[in-house]
Amino acid sequence: MAAKSQDKILFGAALVLLLASAGWMALQGSKLSALRASSEAAVNPAAYVPAGIDAPVTTSTTWPTAPAQTTGPEWIYDLFTPPEIYYNEATKKFTVTPPEIVKPEDPVDTKPIPFGVDLVQVKQDAFRLQLVGYIGEEGDYRGTFENAISGETIIGRAGKVIAGLDLTIRSFDVKQIRTLSKDSMDVIETEATAVVVDNKTGEVTTLSNKNKHIKGTPFAVINVSGSTETTDYKADAKFTVGDATYTVLSVTTEPPSVEIRKEAPGLKQAETKTLTPEGSNDPVGAPVPAASEPEAPAATVPPPFTFGN
Repeated sequence: MAAKSQDKILFGAALVLLLASAGWMALQGSKLSALRASSEAAVNPAAYVPAGIDAPVTTSTTWPTAPAQTTGPEWIYDLFTPPEIYYNEATKKFTVTPPEIVKPEDPVDTKPIPFGVDLVQVKQDAFRLQLVGYIGEEGDYRGTFENAISGETIIGRAGKVIAGLDLTIRSFDVKQIRTLSKDSMDVIETEATAVVVDNKTGEVTTLSNKNKHIKGTPFAVINVSGSTETTDYKADAKFTVGDATYTVLSVTTEPPSVEIRKEAPGLKQAETKTLTPEGSNDPVGAPVPAASEPEAPAATVPPPFTFGN
């Protein structure tokens, strides 16, 4: 019985709560309707009418031209705008305008640029075998030869093969040469000659003990201007002096000269010049005259030597 009484109490409380909620919702619904009606009335205001604005009154004023100052028409600055003042070196006066600066022209250097090198002389290589004298007696002469490469002395007659130089002595002869003279007695000189053959090319060369046989590619003896040191150069050789590059184009013995091309950063184009020895008109590189070549004694042979057949 107690349990049934409790259920009735709970049921009654729930019924009261339900009726209270329904009453509250009915009350809030009437308030919401009133609020919606007031907001709809505020959304439809009266039409906007813009108000007119009067245009501003404007005036224009022209500033007068600044009068010239007592120091000159260009001095147009007022008291509180200090000018920039310059000093004109040409007129020796102060001015407010920058003076015109005239840049002096660079002086034109008309002095020619030195070529840089000089030709001392032109030489030629000596033939690799030289006849310096003879030994023996008539009918049994043998020649005294010098190996121009090694300096060795070689003694031989016709038919001797000089293997180290690829040469063969074809003939050797000693004869007396009479020189006629109108003012004194005739001069008789003894000259030895040898004919040698190149074993590879077959080229024939005649040697004499009276002078040194010159043969081969000529070369130029060149020094830098102002220097005493010399260097030998043949055609097509190149060398440098400072920032300049020199090319030996050709070397000639008659007359002695050398053609050289110079290239340097300071030159607009390559400079080519033909150089000749200075202070000498004598042919350079020509065979030495007989008088300047000492004749070897007929019966003495300097060591070392080799005997031929």
